[in-house]
Amino acid sequence: MKNQIRIDVVSDVVCPWCYIGKRRLERGIEDTQYSDNVQVIYHPFQLDPSVPSEGTDFQTYMQNRFGSDFVSKFHQVEQAALSEGLDFDFEKLPKAINTFTLHRILTVAEQDGIQSAVKEALMKGYFVDRQDFTQENTLLKLMKSLGWSEEKTKEIIQSDIASDAVKEEMNYYKQLGITGVPFFIFDQKYAVSGAQPAEVFSEIIDKVAKELNIESVAGEICDVDGENC
Repeated sequence: MKNQIRIDVVSDVVCPWCYIGKRRLERGIEDTQYSDNVQVIYHPFQLDPSVPSEGTDFQTYMQNRFGSDFVSKFHQVEQAALSEGLDFDFEKLPKAINTFTLHRILTVAEQDGIQSAVKEALMKGYFVDRQDFTQENTLLKLMKSLGWSEEKTKEIIQSDIASDAVKEEMNYYKQLGITGVPFFIFDQKYAVSGAQPAEVFSEIIDKVAKELNIESVAGEICDVDGENC
């Protein structure tokens, strides 16, 4: 009997709905009895691989892509983010960036067992702290806070480490027909597109857990009737 529920998440670091979807997925997991049985793995996707490695001014980029009133168009996204405790402000983001190097870092981080922490740090750093990840020192500092030496991060940034793996994964999910993110695959069986409400994720996790015959484990609790603590 398998006791782990695998959730594969295809997303991009600079995708706002991916960050909102990440929060909703996490809430959905916590709302089940199986949070200790869930493994989340993040996979690369680039919304715009044509962005230069040095990045480009965010306002100019968005105006060219969505029109001069892009801020009002993205107000709904900012409100959705706020409901998940995320402070988005598209007028204050410094750059549109190419995320290929960030995906290479995430690939190595998955091998090191810290991918979830790195994914959160990168998305928070970009959208909430509004950091410029085209600056090497910014990435060095962030990864140092997560346990990597500056030498290790610098070696990845300045090389092609994990490049083939990232390209292969992006091509694989493209061949599956995934053209938009976030995209969630539960136990390699159920697929969900978009930043769905947390309860949608909870329902699928419950369904998969029952199919796998996973038993929830109860620990010590405080209950409403006061019989415990």
